[in-house]
Amino acid sequence: MVHKNNIVRTGVKIVGFGNKFRSDDGIGIRIIKELEKLEFFKDIEIIDGGTSGTDLIFWIKEYGKIIIIDAVDTGGKIGDVVNIKVDDIEEFVKKDCRSLSLHDLNLGDILKLIKALGIKTDISIIGIKPKNIDFGDRLSPEIEKKIPVIISEIKKETCR
Repeated sequence: MVHKNNIVRTGVKIVGFGNKFRSDDGIGIRIIKELEKLEFFKDIEIIDGGTSGTDLIFWIKEYGKIIIIDAVDTGGKIGDVVNIKVDDIEEFVKKDCRSLSLHDLNLGDILKLIKALGIKTDISIIGIKPKNIDFGDRLSPEIEKKIPVIISEIKKETCR
């Protein structure tokens, strides 16, 4: 679902992934809803990617910069926020990451496809280690309190 409120194409797209009925897995969707309320993001296209990582392949070719928001298990502590650049993802996955998927498509597969197609889009994944991904429609308190941290990281990334 594309949210369009007089969008001016800036070359940046923010995509939130997750399942809002699986507790902390819904963080990407929750964050985009928060971003839509903020003046800072009014000229940036914000997308609810749901659980379809496959769509990312199509979006990558349209924009110079893609910022992905999702729950990721990086092996750290619950609530750890990470910002992973596309050039660092392969190394990150090899050493630290337990789960870095975009729901229906593994990130490693997306990277291989991006490289094979010669796409040069600047891609960042801003993720948070979830506490709970069982059925539920609320974030864990530990994840909820990290929303301002994630939004701050997204702001920094949009200005780079």
